[in-house]
Amino acid sequence: MTKVDLVTGFLGAGKTTYILDYARELIRRGERIGIIENDYGAINVDLMLLHRELSEQCRMEMVIGGDPDCHRRRLKTKLIAMGIDRYDRVIVEPSGVFDVDEFLDLLYEEPLDRMLSLGNVVTVVDADAIQRQLRTADSGADASGRGTGAADGADVADSGAEAGSSAEAGGGTETAGSLSPDARYILAEELTKAGCVVYSKAEQLTEEDVHHVTEYLNECLSEIGCRRVLSESDILRKTEGGLSEADWDRLVKAGSRDYSYVKRQVLEEGDFRSVFFFHVKLPEGDIAELLRRIFSDGDCGKLSRIKGFVPDEDGEWTEINATPEKVEVRRSPVGQPVVIAIGEGLDQERIGSYWEDYENEYRPEE
Repeated sequence: MTKVDLVTGFLGAGKTTYILDYARELIRRGERIGIIENDYGAINVDLMLLHRELSEQCRMEMVIGGDPDCHRRRLKTKLIAMGIDRYDRVIVEPSGVFDVDEFLDLLYEEPLDRMLSLGNVVTVVDADAIQRQLRTADSGADASGRGTGAADGADVADSGAEAGSSAEAGGGTETAGSLSPDARYILAEELTKAGCVVYSKAEQLTEEDVHHVTEYLNECLSEIGCRRVLSESDILRKTEGGLSEADWDRLVKAGSRDYSYVKRQVLEEGDFRSVFFFHVKLPEGDIAELLRRIFSDGDCGKLSRIKGFVPDEDGEWTEINATPEKVEVRRSPVGQPVVIAIGEGLDQERIGSYWEDYENEYRPEE
């Protein structure tokens, strides 16, 4: 049976980068693989990035947005097609806002139950971002006299957000303590199924930093009534030298877990959404600084990620991939005329006011 590997992780955690490295490793080992991108939005920017790097080395499909039933049917159709083609392994990257249980239930439906089996579930966590945010929360707690424990983070980080402090992105954004209950729930739900948790962007962290990140994740698990306690054996930390052969051996055999927890309907009742800006024209000036200003503007909403492409005058593209902690802007030979903002309580008009011009609908290029 074709194995299905699920790579989860919160918005901007580094799932696409991990999948790129993972796919290359599987291909090196002689496996015939497919990739299904299930992005949070109707235009899949991450699939384009993978296609640019992997080219014809593996099959890539995407599942575009739609109502839940339609989306489920599309995903099931893609999985059936890859099962029929007898791929060794199918890697599925969902959105950072994703119901893991709903996907796993799909694998037990006919005819998928005869074609596919669950392989590895890996959750990617941006350990560096969480540690930076924990430091911000602790600093706010010291200043307010409320103590420095991570359990006090919700109150602490809200004051930090109002003050507008952030290590790289310009302040007032997703500190770990200020993650909403919905955001913490989604993060914890993904951890309940992970056979391995990969700490991305952790090269510069100390052992104490890593310990604090793990403590925070365990608090998120406890909040949803889960008895899982992450330990060193559950975690793989990316080092400066990258992942070793032994690390890849471990990940290829990571498997999955199935811890119980108190279920909530976050995706139906919560405030997560994505907003689209087509054919964006950027104002003159530093693009990275512009993005930092958007993240620091609380009236835009609680932004988790901004990604997409803006056309250049010379026929190429400017690729944008930004989170509250890190902003990346680079040239790209391929792209689509769309910028997507993802987060909670977003004000599309406020975000759009930072662009010089944009359109609300996609206009095919002539």
